[in-house]
Amino acid sequence: MQRYALIHALQILEHLFLQTNQRVEMKKDKAVMAATLAVAFLAPCVMADVTIYGSLREDVEYDHFGDIGHSLPTGTVSGEARLVDSSSRIGFRGTDKWDNGWSTVWQIENGIGAAANPAPASTNGSNPKQMGGGVWGNRNSFIGFSSPEFGTFRAGNYDSAYKNALTISKLTPMFDDLLDSIDFKGSHGTFSQLSTRLNDSLSWDSAVWSGFQVRADTGLDGTPDSKGHAPIYDVSGLYNNGGFNASLAYQYAKNRTFQQVSGISTADNNGSNTTGGANVAGYQLAASYKFGFGLGLGAGWEHISNNTPTGDSSWNNYVFSGDYWFNPKLQVRGLYSRSNSVLGISGLTGQQGSLSAVYSLSKRTRWYTSIVGLKNGGDISKISADNYTFQNNSKSITAKNDQTSYTALTGVRTDF
Repeated sequence: MQRYALIHALQILEHLFLQTNQRVEMKKDKAVMAATLAVAFLAPCVMADVTIYGSLREDVEYDHFGDIGHSLPTGTVSGEARLVDSSSRIGFRGTDKWDNGWSTVWQIENGIGAAANPAPASTNGSNPKQMGGGVWGNRNSFIGFSSPEFGTFRAGNYDSAYKNALTISKLTPMFDDLLDSIDFKGSHGTFSQLSTRLNDSLSWDSAVWSGFQVRADTGLDGTPDSKGHAPIYDVSGLYNNGGFNASLAYQYAKNRTFQQVSGISTADNNGSNTTGGANVAGYQLAASYKFGFGLGLGAGWEHISNNTPTGDSSWNNYVFSGDYWFNPKLQVRGLYSRSNSVLGISGLTGQQGSLSAVYSLSKRTRWYTSIVGLKNGGDISKISADNYTFQNNSKSITAKNDQTSYTALTGVRTDF
């Protein structure tokens, strides 16, 4: 009897063991299946080598617009506080490596902060850049090919070599690393006035040879008219040796005047952006040196010639920059830029100066505090004929003839 009871007990234990083992195996099978599905979904993302990146840049500022003949421009007040965006953006970039060492490279970059309906420069700060209003792919977006030996070829919407000599290079920390309201470059700025982004650009960046690199591009004119083609050509050379950095850039625009080239976003001939028989050429030289004890100095010179059927003119622009790092977290920068006799008009001179303090809250977040002043030396008695309005990059302050405007701001930038 005891024997039969023992056998029965062993049979029950065997049955329980088999049931437990089956459950374990089923759980293992489910886990393996889940892992397989996860790998199947994730594998394309991993193999595509896609990177998501971006930057959020926002400041609060008090803008003051100076008097013109003791009266303010229509539609403005003497001072106002507001939020201003500094080209916040989000982007996606990736590479696809070939078997022979080359790669396909691509990027889609989108502006988060932009004025939906930008006001003309003649209107004082009525529509600065704000969070929202960005357009998909409106920033540097392209597809291209790259190799370590031959460099990178791109087709798409991309900064000209004239522009990115200062904005995408080792010179950037000295000339283009702060908020837009401090930026002195570009259309209606006081320096690098031919800087532009071309949405029909073919460009090439060479490999770097002993610290030297060549960049070149052309903006295609896909819709010529009776005035002929109106392409834009750029070439630049950059050099780096330790703390020393330098660039020389050149731009030539055919069948265009200075006002038509400055700040355009396409080389297409649409009638309003072309002038038959005209051309604009610009040279831009910039250099900086970083000393080992925290001091950095930079300077730049720009010469622009504007040749039209009705007359020729030329002028020079200058910039001087200095910064000092008190410690790895605290930086102070001063900057002064000047545009002399724009369009060859005596006295039509723009000046922008700024003093900024930057504190690194972390590796990716910085806090800015700045004072910026912008002055136009044009003759008030010729405001109609000589009305070239200077403007900072965020379009928050402008200066018409015989006007001085300024802004005081504090803001945060975080990169991801």
